Amino acid sequence: MRYFVVFIIAFLLAMLGVSAMPYVRVLGITPDFVLIFAASWAVVRGQDEALVVVPIAGLAHDLTTSDPLGTSVLAMTPIVLLAAAVQLRSVDSQFLPAVVVVAVASLLYSIISMFVLAAIGQDVSWMQALLRVVLPFAIVNALFTPIVYLPVHWLSPSAQPRLLGGGRIASTLS
Repeated sequence: MRYFVVFIIAFLLAMLGVSAMPYVRVLGITPDFVLIFAASWAVVRGQDEALVVVPIAGLAHDLTTSDPLGTSVLAMTPIVLLAAAVQLRSVDSQFLPAVVVVAVASLLYSIISMFVLAAIGQDVSWMQALLRVVLPFAIVNALFTPIVYLPVHWLSPSAQPRLLGGGRIASTLS
């Protein structure tokens, strides 16, 4: 049931993205709330749920865009790896890692999407796209992260921070 709700939320965000958000432009770019939602969910809820939620969000995104079906699913895949990298260290707040994951995921999303479009024969001007679209896209999505991150964080059960990597080991002998 939870993943059905996730699909509905992602689809509604995707519909918002194609209907109303083209009128909201920052640095000439429209924020992608589906990507921000998938990245925020992955950071807050962990890698296990990201393995399911990210493809669901990518599919919802694909159903509302003119890109080839599967492009967003493929382009959002790095979010799972980025969420796993965030889980390696325990941090007091997940907000800053979420902003970083959104920014890096936006960069990778754009680059992977451009590779897919180039592979199907569309003309992609790489340097112009990198400077005028990809970098502003990452910045704008990072700026809009609090709008999506806060509801995801508030609605998530409070999870105990997991420490998988190096940390402090305490001795009972002291």
